[in-house]
Amino acid sequence: MSTDLVAILVCPSCKGELELIKFPNAGTGVEHGEAHSPDSEVSPGLLKCKCSAVYPLIDGVPRLFEGAITSFPDFVSQHQAQIKACCGNKIVADTPSPMNDEKDDYASIRKSFSQEWSVFDYEHDKTWGWPLAERKKVFLGDIQMQTNELPGKRLLDAGCGNGTLSAALTDFGLDIVGLDLNDGLGLAYRNRSKYGSSAAERVRYVQGNLVQPPFREGAYDIVYSSGVIHHTPSSKHSFASLARMPRKGGRLYVWVYSKRALPVRLFFAGGRCLKQFISLQSLMQFCRALAPVYKLGAGVLDGVQVARFRPRTAREITLDLFDAFAPRFNHWHTEAEVRSWFEEYGFKNIHVSGIQKHGFGMYGDRI
Repeated sequence: MSTDLVAILVCPSCKGELELIKFPNAGTGVEHGEAHSPDSEVSPGLLKCKCSAVYPLIDGVPRLFEGAITSFPDFVSQHQAQIKACCGNKIVADTPSPMNDEKDDYASIRKSFSQEWSVFDYEHDKTWGWPLAERKKVFLGDIQMQTNELPGKRLLDAGCGNGTLSAALTDFGLDIVGLDLNDGLGLAYRNRSKYGSSAAERVRYVQGNLVQPPFREGAYDIVYSSGVIHHTPSSKHSFASLARMPRKGGRLYVWVYSKRALPVRLFFAGGRCLKQFISLQSLMQFCRALAPVYKLGAGVLDGVQVARFRPRTAREITLDLFDAFAPRFNHWHTEAEVRSWFEEYGFKNIHVSGIQKHGFGMYGDRI
């Protein structure tokens, strides 16, 4: 993990500074404050706060959310000696607790999106059926900035999912941090160079909760959150957390669901109702079985010009259906409502952008 990333990270619980502790590749003990080459960035380690909270560094990705250290029992088991050396017996003795989505909303979010992105095929799948070149154009339209304005700016992709867009945007000269709560960001880290020519040097990933973003306030020039905050318990609460991340004069962009037509709402409500009675694995199997039927129906409706559908493979439709059915929260909002959030949290130059049939985006500049 790069030292420039460590400089903007904070403990999500107390907002205190974090000390990076890298485990050596050989031998025992821990190393403090050393310079690390890019090849050593995937080395395991810990981030430790003065409040006694510790967070694991796994597959090149700091895991900065509440309970992270006990959420990865294999990591704790494999590195007991190193963890004990820097933290004492308490952490090693703690019993790792599984994600309990019946008691914890954010455990539910983490569980569903971890399941979704664990089956994403980095060799073949497109996200939402969009080629990355098109997604990059959409990004520029969303934030309403020109490519010559972007080099050297730091961007937070808040809710980066599979991380492919985060990597691709490095082609604009941006330094990017992709934040998501799903466990699969190690895959995003390993595959980053497939999607951006300078991704290996310019993109980093952090597993964390955007309601408790583990970053210093004002650390970013641009904060981009597309299709994310409506999947949290409170969209406005999540917005408030993100509103602290841009520097003064920096830009915040969010994209949220708007109210859909009744037939669409009923279709998705049926899938979400089913999710209450089956496991996420079974829901994925259901979506896999439904995908060819959906693809055929979409092709017919598109052919008679009743509705327009983006061309997608059955695999891509499977993931899209799962994304629609699995999340516990799927709020929708109006433009007036979202504009009021920007105004309440001190933004100016507020404009709507990124309008689609199922939602809209809005950006503003922090005063």
